[in-house]
Amino acid sequence: MFDKTKPYNDLSPITQLNIEDTKYLRDLAEETRVAIEILNYAVKSLPSADLILDTLALQEAKVSSHIENIITTNDDLYRGVAFDSYTAEAKEVSNYEDALFIGFSRYKEREIFSLGDIEAINEPVNKKQRGIRTNLPNFENDLTHIANIGADGTKEIIYTPPHGKELLIKLLIDMLEFIYQDEQYTLHPLIKIALAHYQFECIHPFRDGNGRTGRILNILFLCQKGYLSYPVLYASSYIIKNKNYYYSLLQTCKESGEYEPIIEYMLNSFKTTAQQTLKVVEEIKEMHSYYTSEDFISELKGQKDVLRPIMDRIFKKVYIRISDLVAMGVHRQTASNYLQQMTDKGLLSEEQVGKEKLFKNIKLLELFERVDKE
Repeated sequence: MFDKTKPYNDLSPITQLNIEDTKYLRDLAEETRVAIEILNYAVKSLPSADLILDTLALQEAKVSSHIENIITTNDDLYRGVAFDSYTAEAKEVSNYEDALFIGFSRYKEREIFSLGDIEAINEPVNKKQRGIRTNLPNFENDLTHIANIGADGTKEIIYTPPHGKELLIKLLIDMLEFIYQDEQYTLHPLIKIALAHYQFECIHPFRDGNGRTGRILNILFLCQKGYLSYPVLYASSYIIKNKNYYYSLLQTCKESGEYEPIIEYMLNSFKTTAQQTLKVVEEIKEMHSYYTSEDFISELKGQKDVLRPIMDRIFKKVYIRISDLVAMGVHRQTASNYLQQMTDKGLLSEEQVGKEKLFKNIKLLELFERVDKE
């Protein structure tokens, strides 16, 4: 019997779950597949995926961290990237991006993930004990609890994940087998990814960073299954808007053993955010196309073959300094002149930071701020 105060060592291996393969879930999975593949096509049609890779990864990192009550602004985040100097919250978000790209790099090196890969993904977002939870001599003091904290500071335990490193490893290996052995486990791949997310959150294998690691794995599994060529699905935005329902579903599934609601929720999160991310990608593409067009570039005084790479840099990194252009081989005075012209045209804004001028792509920031509010 499930007892939220005791280790859930009876958590069933995912390969042993009896999941009803309903027509409703299969149809929803197909709708989700189409939405993701349309997004993927749009990304691949960009002049370069690098135009959006860093910016969308940071947006996903910001929202995923927000779910864990780590809150920062777009301004603090991109300013931190520009100067490699972060607020504590922005640094946490940057760590998430690091974890995402560690995972993406490993995905490109091999077809499947190992336990070591999952540990490597978790490491940047784990401020406590690194690696899979190990056993301490004092059993009671070693338990990991998931709890709600009341307004008066009281703690209510809502879940105690499995205890024992050997068991955690066994459950994780079983989860990976379920994801990768398609001939043996024949559910729709997107249903499997949705179910694996639930299982990972139940296993809760790390002392810290489990939620963020689980959401990164969602994106990377979508890449590994061929749905995405790049980790650009802005998936956490759906969860933050439906956060309480998400956590209630995770809890209900543990208690009832009914998995269709959490599968439905995760599929809808993939589908909805694929559609929303598509709109963002198309807006960035249109914006970039305008500012690199012959008409706009001709309005600027300078070499066209130099101005276009500068414009690409502004869209990739949002913030730019004169020294960044100097590093690209542009003379300092010329760089200052180019950035001032773009400021006069309304693309950039300028501020003095110490002894240096900082220019930011206000059009792109306005887009992200609008998306945050939707």
